[in-house]
Amino acid sequence: DDAFVAYLNGHEIARANIGTVGVNPNFNTSAITYHEATMYSGGIPEAFIIHSDTIAKYLQSGKNLLAIQVHNYGTNSSDLSSNTFLSFGVKDQNRHYRDVPTWFQSPLFEKSNLPLVIIETQGKTIVDEPKITSLMRVVDNGVGNLNGYFDEATDYDSFIGIEIRGQSSQMFPKKSFGLETRDELGEGVNVSLLGMPEEEDWILSAPYSDKTMLRNALTYQLGAKMGSWQPRFKFCEVYINSVYQGVYMLTEKIKRGSDRVDVNKLKPEEISGDDLTGGYILKVDKIWDLTTDEYFYTYPSVRYYNARDYAFTYEYPKAEDIVSEQKQYIYNYLVQFQNTLNGSLFKDPVNGYGKYIDINSFVDFQIMNELANNVDGYRYSTFFYKKKDSDGGKLFAGPLWDFNLGYGNVDYSPMNLATDQWLYPHYGPYEEYPMHWWARLMEDPVYQEALYKRWTELRSGPFRTYSIMTDISLFTSSLADAIDRNFEKWPIIGQYVWPNYNYQNTSYQQEIDYLKNWVIARLNWMDANITSTTGFGSANLGNKKLEIYPNPAK
Repeated sequence: DDAFVAYLNGHEIARANIGTVGVNPNFNTSAITYHEATMYSGGIPEAFIIHSDTIAKYLQSGKNLLAIQVHNYGTNSSDLSSNTFLSFGVKDQNRHYRDVPTWFQSPLFEKSNLPLVIIETQGKTIVDEPKITSLMRVVDNGVGNLNGYFDEATDYDSFIGIEIRGQSSQMFPKKSFGLETRDELGEGVNVSLLGMPEEEDWILSAPYSDKTMLRNALTYQLGAKMGSWQPRFKFCEVYINSVYQGVYMLTEKIKRGSDRVDVNKLKPEEISGDDLTGGYILKVDKIWDLTTDEYFYTYPSVRYYNARDYAFTYEYPKAEDIVSEQKQYIYNYLVQFQNTLNGSLFKDPVNGYGKYIDINSFVDFQIMNELANNVDGYRYSTFFYKKKDSDGGKLFAGPLWDFNLGYGNVDYSPMNLATDQWLYPHYGPYEEYPMHWWARLMEDPVYQEALYKRWTELRSGPFRTYSIMTDISLFTSSLADAIDRNFEKWPIIGQYVWPNYNYQNTSYQQEIDYLKNWVIARLNWMDANITSTTGFGSANLGNKKLEIYPNPAK
């Protein structure tokens, strides 16, 4: 409390929260930020690994001096504390050494079947903007091989920019991070990580309130099986400054690109004609800073809502890059679509809503949000993208994002906990609810028929109950021993974490069983309640056997 530099025989071996690595701070240098010690309140001290190469370089025969230089945040602070433990891994069984403290854990010497992402901040503290320059190693020795902390880097061993990301998830001790792979000059560079296509922007997503750690993974996998691009991901274990952080998902960020959201590049000078019509990526979400964030609404009044809700923000081009003509175009397009959707002729096959949107993408987006009964569905973390007129010109719903609170994982919304209620009717009628689009679409029998046909098609393929249960089981088996390490680090099984409903489960397997049972009940209810609007005639089948699908069916 608050910062330190450690020296072995006068050579720096570790530091945190002060200055630049390799530069000795003056005695009166202040720490970068406040930092509370953890031991006095029952926590485990932070750990810093001194690599064997450093030990061999600086340790000498005979007496050695370990010096700890401690710094405070400010001269007026009322307290300063430091408590230091130095532990060595010893292989020689012929000598006896003191046991390590009871709280000491050493996961570093365990091998993992998951890839390892190892980040060193060089004494800097990761904050919520701006990204700080750090170092990252990625160890992935391939399928069937274990990965160790001290193994050579395989995928990446260079600079990154890193910052804390997320909104409500920032209150959790296990943080999610945004990453940018960089060169030594701080410029972004495209790289392939864990077999995913080259890019420079990545997300380290931290499953915490979702104790299965699978809800987002399941969503992205099912979304990809539907045929559209969804964020690719790989499970991994993460270390930051030698401290084990648990199981994470290294995930692609939603952004424009041939291997991500494939819309045309839109340059600032493209302000007319076909160039102006695409591509755009937009997001509907909460707005946290109404004074600085760039946003807009597609409805005339916010009198029914908190002004922070249901706002469109610019994902591509970014707010700092998009020009006024482009802002006006995409705003006008959305308003024209919405006015048509809310008009009396919205079902018209030529000039109705179908003129503006890719109906299949809206159907698929609805199916996934309904399957998860996603508490934030249709209103938060909701993405759209629009292609150029020369590329079809339609507005697409998606990609999918942030389903941690889906699949029965909320205690504050009974309708989203239930397996036997539709989600979309709660966001209509359009006179009151800004993101009412799907509620309005469901008033069109043609759209309902498209939903029915798509659901029956999916249920005979990737959405078969057996297939989804297999996906969940394969995810679970792939995590293997990392599950235990994660919950040793974050002992929350059986504890309430906002907004868990079924938090009394006493094991990880019970969390998985709850998820599976919830999904099965949801699938069965949707089977019985997604019906065709056209009806079907009867046929004389004689003695031929007939397989009814879905089952049960009306």
